[in-house]
Amino acid sequence: MFRIEYRTQRLSLRFFMVMLVLFFFQTALGLLLSAQHLDPTLLAGTLNFNVIRTQHLNLAIFWVLCGFIGTILFVGPLLSKRELASPWLIKFLFYALLAVVVWNLATQMLAQQGIAGWWMGQPLLQEGLEYLEAGRIADVVILIGFAILCYVVLRTFPPVSQWNEIHWGLGLGVLALTLVWIFGMFFVERLDLQEYFRWYVVHYWVEGVWEVIHISLVGFLLVLLFKADVKSVGYAVFWGISLVWLSGLIGNAHHYFWIGTPEFWQFWGSLFSALEPLPLIFCFWHIYLDAHQDGKPIPNMPAFAFLLGSVVLEQVGAGILGFTMTFALTNVWSHGTWVTASHAHLALFGTFGMLGLAAAYYAVPIMRGVTNFDQRPGKLAFWLVFTGMLGLGFAFAIGGTVQVFVYRTLGLDWFGGDIGPAMLFSKALVPLFGLVFAAGVCLIVYDLLTLGLREPSAAAGAAEAPAPAGWGRHLTGWETGIWLLGMWVFGAIITLGLLSFNLRTVQEGNALIPYVMGGTGYPGLLLVTLFFVRRFLRSLEARGHARAAPPVSAATAPAGA
Repeated sequence: MFRIEYRTQRLSLRFFMVMLVLFFFQTALGLLLSAQHLDPTLLAGTLNFNVIRTQHLNLAIFWVLCGFIGTILFVGPLLSKRELASPWLIKFLFYALLAVVVWNLATQMLAQQGIAGWWMGQPLLQEGLEYLEAGRIADVVILIGFAILCYVVLRTFPPVSQWNEIHWGLGLGVLALTLVWIFGMFFVERLDLQEYFRWYVVHYWVEGVWEVIHISLVGFLLVLLFKADVKSVGYAVFWGISLVWLSGLIGNAHHYFWIGTPEFWQFWGSLFSALEPLPLIFCFWHIYLDAHQDGKPIPNMPAFAFLLGSVVLEQVGAGILGFTMTFALTNVWSHGTWVTASHAHLALFGTFGMLGLAAAYYAVPIMRGVTNFDQRPGKLAFWLVFTGMLGLGFAFAIGGTVQVFVYRTLGLDWFGGDIGPAMLFSKALVPLFGLVFAAGVCLIVYDLLTLGLREPSAAAGAAEAPAPAGWGRHLTGWETGIWLLGMWVFGAIITLGLLSFNLRTVQEGNALIPYVMGGTGYPGLLLVTLFFVRRFLRSLEARGHARAAPPVSAATAPAGA
């Protein structure tokens, strides 16, 4: 498909463009945070660390939501075989989103002055709850925005009797997206009850609602990229969503371990949270099956690379690293440390961020009428952000392991200057890998913003495909299973390393076991992930080897579409 089929699909373009701008500024704030870790006095009193961190996190949520909305608006007409309902509401949603972003960035600065804007027991401007920092005014506008999206999607879809599994996934997803937000719109003085409802929103959003939307959109993008059978993909979407909600609804309890809730949550939270990787394994396996169903060259490799990265980092960041911290006996050490930051960065950017970028690389060339674009910048950008994020995950994980031992086992004072020097190596790695990641972000932003507007390269699509041998040979299901098993083996080593903090020898000051296991498990997991994605993409690129023979222009034109 080289042109849009429905006029209202173009409304998604503005959301993708805003996504890119917010992504750029969020990355810039991340680099500033990494510099402040090395020098805590940097901009102190002007842009405090806690405020910049809040802005960094909020921008991440906003640009991911922009990617979701853009993707839903682009695929909605294709799913429904008709134009989007109420285009004027979509335009209103766009400007409301811009207003909320600007308002939120401005009001978060008030946290440095301790201004929340209390009125009738509600913080109107900002409320300081992590992930839910927006004040009540912004909360109301956000709720209206979600309601608009829900209305547009449900009105665009055909009658319920004609829905397939992807319709159900997106329909339930946007409805739940709206309803769950309501639980974050009231203030509770009791800290434990406040935390209960905060995690109710955050967890069910990320590990419930967003996952359902993610699985549905991944499924339909596979249909578009590989002409996969809708019924087969729908079957995978159904079981993926079922497993997400089966494990995730009670799995939310792993956030209740240490906030003053009853102790029974430690058992049930550990049990059901351990099941949460199951739908991720299911999704991981299905992308292999769909990508290898026909053996044809992939016409849009950047789009598929980011889609593959989304599913793989979902498996690694959300699945494996989430699993390692999900038990009460490991979570007691890891929560609130850099170990959690490793999981969060890989899971949030990998799962949801890369999906938006994949959709943008698929949709933007179509909406701009580009039939043959230079895919090299997109592929290079993918490897920069993918490698950079894996490096950031490694830095956070190693730093977190040191942090757990020095801070929680030895009990050294955070403000006494003992922990910072112990974590210095990891703190230095963060800006290093951050710069690699930022280079990829800049390339993505430039490539997508100017795609179709700049002169096409003479070498677009002319790169020779690798020979189907070595790393380019056919990737079998058995080999894929071995790669996946290798990831989980290193995940098990990481889990045992966190459990070892409960040993008496470790608590008496001997860090050998957790350091060896962490130093083996984390780099092993991330390197296996890097090499597997390289192996997967190389095998798909090799499909065009026969077609790459002279004459080059005739043979490779489809691959540049």
